[in-house]
Amino acid sequence: MFLSLRDITFAKGRFALLATVVALITLLLVLLTGLTNGLGHQNTSALERLEAQRIVLQAPPGDSDTPSFTTSQIDEKQLTTWEDAVGADQVERLGITQTSASRGTQSQGDSARTDTTAVAGIALEPGTSLAPGLTATSGATHPGKGEVVLSETLAEDLKVSVGDTVSMGGTSLKATGIAEDEYYSHVPVAWMSTEDYPAVAHTSPEEQATALALTTADYPQDVPGDSDTVALDTKGSLAALPAYQSERGSLLMMQAFLYGISAMVVISFLTVWTIQRTRDIAVLRALGAGRKYVVVDSLVQAAVVLTVGVLVGGALGLLGGMLAGSAVPFELSVASVAVPVVGVLVLGLLGSLLAVRRVSTVDPMIALGGN
Repeated sequence: MFLSLRDITFAKGRFALLATVVALITLLLVLLTGLTNGLGHQNTSALERLEAQRIVLQAPPGDSDTPSFTTSQIDEKQLTTWEDAVGADQVERLGITQTSASRGTQSQGDSARTDTTAVAGIALEPGTSLAPGLTATSGATHPGKGEVVLSETLAEDLKVSVGDTVSMGGTSLKATGIAEDEYYSHVPVAWMSTEDYPAVAHTSPEEQATALALTTADYPQDVPGDSDTVALDTKGSLAALPAYQSERGSLLMMQAFLYGISAMVVISFLTVWTIQRTRDIAVLRALGAGRKYVVVDSLVQAAVVLTVGVLVGGALGLLGGMLAGSAVPFELSVASVAVPVVGVLVLGLLGSLLAVRRVSTVDPMIALGGN
């Protein structure tokens, strides 16, 4: 290890450059991972909060394989089929609509109402067992008929407090609670009753719900086919969200490219550096150093530079995530920092294995002036 550490202190500029590049790539990966998680949370948190065992959606039309919350409509026949199959107490209607909301009522006129804001209305049945972990900052957590529970962000945007009236989709509802922020397709959620859902969403008389939420995972396997529906677990149902797959897929592809770039940078640098130190390595071999020694020596050199780079990049990413959290949907966690740090380090070490293969083939005769 003497030669590797001596090289680092002798060629500070070169190794500082490599460590800086590794740090920047790690920084980008930490920020991108946090952004991916944050955007995913703003897409799916409301559905995950339901804690349903299965989500039942209308089967996709034609040759499509993926159902959609946007087009799904559950009619009375489909509802009855599922209730008969698993029991009425295991099936709950779930209404989802994206509309606008404002403070005040339609009858009060524009002067008594604030500017409208986008809202995702999620309708739950009265006395529902869904969303058991929903926490209210004030008032109730689950609404009854004619009531609505707003997310904190939505309440702040509308300047609404418990007891105020909110107009959603042209329907006046009383705000009976303000709950922690939940999102559906990047829009803050307002929780309402299924009894108000038809008026808010302006549904057809035949539509009973957007989807069904099952509180059991056990059901006859022929029911989805017989009722022209699809039953998915919560994670599987996220693919039915508009743009979720494409958004997440794009960000994950960018992460994959950055991981690949980090490995290529390390391979390129160490390959050139190994060629430049061929005579030094040959001297070691001529003095009796074995292949294993010179390979380990080169790997230690790579490990030191990579470790410094990923630690600096991870620390900067952690700081950047703390600052960005108030401006963009960013989710900072141990995993969002540790995974990029460990990933770049491991890929860099694997890349360095390829780069230092030349070390084991250096001929000691070079140091002795042989041909």
